[in-house]
Amino acid sequence: MATREQPLPLLPVAPAHLDWRGHRLALYSAGSGRPVLLVHSINAAASAFEMRGPFTGLGPGYAVHALDLLGYGNSDRPARRYSAEDYIDQIGAALAHIGAPTALVASSLGAAYAVAAADRWPERVEALVLVCPVGLGQLSDPPGPAGWAAYRVLRGPLGRAIFDRLTSRAGTAYFLRSQAYHDPAMVTPATHDGFYYTCRVPGAYYAPICFLTGLLNCDIRAAFPRLRQPVLLVWGRQATTTPLRRADDFRAALPRARLEVLDRASLLAQDERPDAFNALVRDFLPS
Repeated sequence: MATREQPLPLLPVAPAHLDWRGHRLALYSAGSGRPVLLVHSINAAASAFEMRGPFTGLGPGYAVHALDLLGYGNSDRPARRYSAEDYIDQIGAALAHIGAPTALVASSLGAAYAVAAADRWPERVEALVLVCPVGLGQLSDPPGPAGWAAYRVLRGPLGRAIFDRLTSRAGTAYFLRSQAYHDPAMVTPATHDGFYYTCRVPGAYYAPICFLTGLLNCDIRAAFPRLRQPVLLVWGRQATTTPLRRADDFRAALPRARLEVLDRASLLAQDERPDAFNALVRDFLPS
């Protein structure tokens, strides 16, 4: 279990920490050169661990940074109501800390937050690589009365019980094999542990219940077409929660966006096909 003295071993370097409104955000950094910031997806077991492929494999010429959003990984996990605005602002804070125009590489709902940040602070973002993104109709609507009612119920003991069941060893393995990865062989004991142990940190359920009840949804229907930066969309062909047909919405909203599809990959395409993914990123980023 992670402590302030012994963080979870999510990436091969120990995290530094940024202050965000009195809370600590874990930020991992390696290499030198063109800055890249990696932003993980949002789910019960999310963390920078799912970005280990690009973090370790982008190679020379890049200063690679990875962020644990508040409530996840080695960042603080306060008992609070989380929101999409929180996470957009945290990405902005990480970009300001990096201090130079940065390429954002982000996954799923984290990609929607990255789009919003790039729209809000265009001078901080050089390019975007979005892996199975959402926010154009999928996970974009506010929670509504039913979502708020569910949140009020789940923020108590019932929510903790549901979270513990979903993030048991069996529950985590089911998520990884059915949604995160196409090839079940990818779910090695080490991979399973990387997702499972991040759910065992005290306070781990506060952010996920906000996700489950729609409080973390992010509408980028206005922001995405306004982007000025180059945009690369990367999709796992076998993704189920965010299927490939969703790419049509993004291409329609921003026709100049480039789409690349990775075969034999699902939602976490950057981790399932890291060599192919990293080659796409290196080819795409401005020289």
